[in-house]
Amino acid sequence: MEQEAERLLRLGLQRQLLQLPDGALGHLLTYCLELEKWNRKVNLLAKDTPLSDIVDKHFLDSLTLVPLLDRLLPEGGRLLDVGSGAGFPGLAVKIARPAWTVTLLEPRERRGIFLRHVIRTLNLSQVRVEPSRIEEGRLAPEYQVVTGRAVAEVPSFLAMVEGVAAPNTHVVCMQGEEGRQELVTGDRVGAFVCIGVEETRLPISGARRFLLLFRRNL
Repeated sequence: MEQEAERLLRLGLQRQLLQLPDGALGHLLTYCLELEKWNRKVNLLAKDTPLSDIVDKHFLDSLTLVPLLDRLLPEGGRLLDVGSGAGFPGLAVKIARPAWTVTLLEPRERRGIFLRHVIRTLNLSQVRVEPSRIEEGRLAPEYQVVTGRAVAEVPSFLAMVEGVAAPNTHVVCMQGEEGRQELVTGDRVGAFVCIGVEETRLPISGARRFLLLFRRNL
């Protein structure tokens, strides 16, 4: 199991041409193995999810976001991940870029317990789990980037995060092919304007993914 997980992670990262800091691959591997172990009891993902899908459709899918975030976030930048679930994309991104400050918004108790366990196990700093729903309004608009992976349809998600997005905050909606919205650069959706749509492919399965980038209007 461990050797296969490491092989898949290395293969995917090589195909993504993604550079990681020292220790990050080991952290991703530990995280992956903990997720597989916990998933047998806690049902963080579908119980029959094969290891190849855990790596490709969760870890590597999340990491497709990193090159875009590299252009948006300075060192020490603040990121909010809405509906983190088992930590995707927020916790995987945090491991890839340790200098960023990341908040994982996840109201479901068992998932929150798992996220805190991984954070402790990896001794990560500048990352926390916020156990509330976005609609509760507990978070201040202090983030430079807000992310969400297939949390809701794009217009609904943008309406949800409006309260935590100050003017010029960027929002990235990660969507699969089935959730792809027919949006183009310049389209306005509520308080946001679309400033980019990037198509990516998962490095192992080749499945198509879309990163829809929005900016909060002044």
